[in-house]
Amino acid sequence: MADEESFPVRRQATTISAPERAPHVSTLVQDRYGRTPTPGRRRVLLAAGALGLAASLALVGWVTLTGRPTLNWDDIGYKVLSDSRIQVTFDVNFSGGSASGADRPTAVCTIQALNDLRTEVGLRDVPVQAGPGGRVRATAVVQTSERATTGLIKSCARTDE
Repeated sequence: MADEESFPVRRQATTISAPERAPHVSTLVQDRYGRTPTPGRRRVLLAAGALGLAASLALVGWVTLTGRPTLNWDDIGYKVLSDSRIQVTFDVNFSGGSASGADRPTAVCTIQALNDLRTEVGLRDVPVQAGPGGRVRATAVVQTSERATTGLIKSCARTDE
């Protein structure tokens, strides 16, 4: 092996200049999305949002309950006329609409005839118009496919709205 000489390692001093400072990540986010609200500002925004939501719900409830006419109906009775017919008597109460003259409220009630197994054997839509005071009693005959054991009102819907 050859003589190994040790060579001194020379190090040169290098100076590294600091690069320009990159913007902080939160600054970039704030530039893009806006600054983060302070806790006080956040509380004010939450309170304003909750107040706006409560006011909206109150308005929807008020309009729903007061501005809309209602319709109620009651089954009064039925009479089996034959194996293929049943007569149903019912009351309809209109509220929230005019009940005078030709502008009286109207509705269509669906009458249902059922057999002893509670299967629908007849169905008929009957138009009704409010009488004085918004009430009317109506009687209708429903044709059935077999003997009905009961007759009732399935639904009523206003047609004057």
